[in-house]
Amino acid sequence: MPILDRAGSPTLPPASYATLVGRHWRDLPARTRARFELKRELVCYRGRVVRSESTLVGRCFRQVARLVGSPLPLGDATGPAAVVVMTVDEHDSAWTRVYRARGGRSQAIRSVKRFSGPTGLEEYIGCGICMALGVRAQGPSLVFESAGYYLAFGERRVPLPRWLTPGRLTVRHVELASSHFRFSLKLTHPRFGVVLRQEAVFEDPP
Repeated sequence: MPILDRAGSPTLPPASYATLVGRHWRDLPARTRARFELKRELVCYRGRVVRSESTLVGRCFRQVARLVGSPLPLGDATGPAAVVVMTVDEHDSAWTRVYRARGGRSQAIRSVKRFSGPTGLEEYIGCGICMALGVRAQGPSLVFESAGYYLAFGERRVPLPRWLTPGRLTVRHVELASSHFRFSLKLTHPRFGVVLRQEAVFEDPP
């Protein structure tokens, strides 16, 4: 809803997850809303991968994605420890997900969410590639869904053709008991169906 500045001119409210989700924002659990309303903070969530699977096509996609910084999990092992570190400022939030692999090796996935782009929210993956995101409340879950992939040149966005993209990415944030939440990721290709899926359970810091 527009508000008035001191001069009496209408201005838009500041971008936030609450304004993007709209009236259903308050339907979400309080702990979910609190995680996405942080301002100027650094938070670390510790957890564990509980499900990870991919098809042959999905494994090909994640190997190709290594050319732009490995934004997809590289392994299908369940049980390894996982950590999410989130830093927030006034304009965007940086997310680093670290997965412990067998043999002591780890994979770090870094991305930045910012209130920009055609949907009002986008995720910068790396190498000039960003993904427009739709965000909505679905029952007690906060759901992010890709709405196109772009090359970013400053404020300019050049859409990537669909045949160059891996498909629709859906991320779901679900509240669990005792300050835990589940992060689930699903990649669905228009021709091959669901090609990659991962679920991890994390705990709020003390």
